[in-house]
Amino acid sequence: MPKKHYTLTLTAEADLQALTAWSIGRWGNSLTEQYLDDLHDGAEYLAKNSGVSGRPTALSGNTGLSVYPIREHYIIFVPVAKDHIVIVAFIRLGRDIPDILRKANVQIERELKAIFEKIKNGEIKFS
Repeated sequence: MPKKHYTLTLTAEADLQALTAWSIGRWGNSLTEQYLDDLHDGAEYLAKNSGVSGRPTALSGNTGLSVYPIREHYIIFVPVAKDHIVIVAFIRLGRDIPDILRKANVQIERELKAIFEKIKNGEIKFS
């Protein structure tokens, strides 16, 4: 498997598991697999082009996080290197993004701090 250009926080991993379970129940394995491939491709695009697409928007409130729509979800992320992002969350379109991020602020900060520490210690490496 090729190296990914993104790292998921624990919240993003949980979001991905939840959206996968929901999608399998609703649409079946084949469509879910295609949807997950689209999210992966979108995340790779963001990592490789975060200088262009990695700007915080009004949707992210004052968090400094970037928000980008991919199909039916927003990818909430922060660029951490030239070709690498940390995905903080996957949030379904139509939800109150600023409110969700505000409520999860402490957890987001804790998870990002842990990832930045892993980067500093060389546990997470970039290409």
